[in-house]
Amino acid sequence: MSTRRISTFLIFIVFIIYISLGLPDSIMGSAWPAIRQTYSYPVDMIGILGAIQLGFSFSSTLVYPKLARHWTLDKFIIFSTILTVVGLIALGAGKTFWPMFISCVLLGFGQGSVDIAINDFSAKYFSNSLMNFLHGFYGIGVMASSFIMTFSMQGNNKWQLGVWIITLSQILILMLCFATRNRFKEKAESHTKEHSIKEQKLNFKYFILPLFYFFYAIELIIGRFYSSFAVEHFHWSMATGAAITSFYWAGLTIGRFLTGFTARFMSSRTIIYVHCVILLIGGGLGFIPLVAIQYLSGILLGIGLAPLYPMGMKKAYDLYDASIAQRIISFNIAFATIGMFLLPIPLGWMFEVWGFSLYPTIILAFILLLSLLLAFIYRKKTVK
Repeated sequence: MSTRRISTFLIFIVFIIYISLGLPDSIMGSAWPAIRQTYSYPVDMIGILGAIQLGFSFSSTLVYPKLARHWTLDKFIIFSTILTVVGLIALGAGKTFWPMFISCVLLGFGQGSVDIAINDFSAKYFSNSLMNFLHGFYGIGVMASSFIMTFSMQGNNKWQLGVWIITLSQILILMLCFATRNRFKEKAESHTKEHSIKEQKLNFKYFILPLFYFFYAIELIIGRFYSSFAVEHFHWSMATGAAITSFYWAGLTIGRFLTGFTARFMSSRTIIYVHCVILLIGGGLGFIPLVAIQYLSGILLGIGLAPLYPMGMKKAYDLYDASIAQRIISFNIAFATIGMFLLPIPLGWMFEVWGFSLYPTIILAFILLLSLLLAFIYRKKTVK
């Protein structure tokens, strides 16, 4: 269906719901130094908790098709948002490991469910332009929560205050979802057509793009560890560490909106190469122990990463015919999930053992690897 059949008000509601998807995502990264003091956790525990949350988020994609046969979309959205609210309450109220574990389970499953439900709805009704703006609004949610955590930790380092503010925001969005539930009264089940495509054996060259997505976990790694790097290595305040992370998420959000406009008059190759240079500059600035420079580094890292994920997905169809591109995109998503699940755990262990002085070197190494992979990918000619 075309966008014309969707009212402006409904588009607004969907954008608000997608902001709610990003609200809990910066809590662990921005407030981790304060959270681990409260729970007496080692540094590397954030990798384990993040893996738990990501694992249950991935599991929601497996449960969704079964629930979608019986539930309308409004029930799915409301149920998933309730899970997210309860997960945030467990995070803010808990003082031991088990409330934290329950929080990761509920947040992972709830956010994953909202993500797939809204993407399913938007794919059926939204234009490509609206889809790009939709993912930009996720960044607004992450950026907003990061600033909320920064504000809450001023002075007394009360990270729980930030969690409660975010929880209240989610409750208000839940009330909005409930009030507008009749606009989502349709089966959530997605209708996919069976295609009889002759399976072609994929050789190594087809996995270069999925390999890029595996290492694209750098986006999550920066969000998770940037605050801890500022606090543990430079010995700055927790509020400063959270603020630097906020600037990173702000750069990512702004960069995604800007790319939507620059793509009208710049080629995808030019955009990718320019943003790789921005990434390299941002990574290099990470070694300089000045607060202002770290703010700048965070912004540049966010802007540099902004177009890589969405434009990489599009590149599969530029390089290969439809039958192969569909399979590669499925590998892209799988490799990205595996990278975000696996890489933070050993990195957390490394930072625990050898300290956060390794952080800027590791980030720069990831940036160089991503840049080399992109240079190889974008030198290829498009299919006829």
